[in-house]
Amino acid sequence: MFGKQVRLGTALSLGGIVAASPLIAACGGGQSYEDWAATDGAAGRINLDDVQEAFKEAKSATDFERRVNEIYEGDGLVLIRAKQDGSALTLEGWEDLNSSGEIEDGSDDQLFEIVKGTNDEYDMRGYHANSHYNSHFGAGDFLFTYLLISAMTPRFGYYYSTPPSRVPNMRRERTSYRQSSSYTRQAQRNSNYNTKYAGSRYQQASSNTSTNRRTYQSTQRSSGGFKSSNTISRSTSRSSSFGSSSRSGGFGGGGAMRLRGRNG
Repeated sequence: MFGKQVRLGTALSLGGIVAASPLIAACGGGQSYEDWAATDGAAGRINLDDVQEAFKEAKSATDFERRVNEIYEGDGLVLIRAKQDGSALTLEGWEDLNSSGEIEDGSDDQLFEIVKGTNDEYDMRGYHANSHYNSHFGAGDFLFTYLLISAMTPRFGYYYSTPPSRVPNMRRERTSYRQSSSYTRQAQRNSNYNTKYAGSRYQQASSNTSTNRRTYQSTQRSSGGFKSSNTISRSTSRSSSFGSSSRSGGFGGGGAMRLRGRNG
């Protein structure tokens, strides 16, 4: 087996928690590529309701970055950048698929954007596998104001972009978080989010992966890198058993939930 598979003794169904017991570590036969590709993290799906709340509550860019990476279940870190786009301010979130520590449009995958228009109102939309999501909301502009004021020397035309020097610390923070019970609770919230938006539009968006992500998935398959993934798999089974998950499980079909290791 490539790494340890950790089994989560909390079975999830469409209705919520079926049973609860402590996390139990176990070695199995490893996961298949199909299992991995069906997970939210491999497909680039993220709980954008929680991202929206994180935006409203963030006190700084680093605070927002930390919280988004707690929400996201993928292997790559989520990096952010803010820019002036005409008369609007735009905040973008991208998964760093090639682990370079910087957003690179030609190789990374955009997950979402938040646009600040007039009257302190915001539009939030998901990209690619999250393209089902569109939201309009009002909130304070603290985070955008912080980004504008703190970016004394904009990088590459952006008011803010995640500094590469912060990436190692972000990865340590996420590793620590994924070893905590808070991650289990966040995974439950993500599962509830998937159930909330389940429907034809969500299913269509789930397969709307970008060219960059398809290249990433292909690379993971050929290299075998998916075997050491830490993404969470949710099977379609409504029982508390931990059998192999099907591809449809990555669409938030409920059932058992497994942790693919607890680091990263």
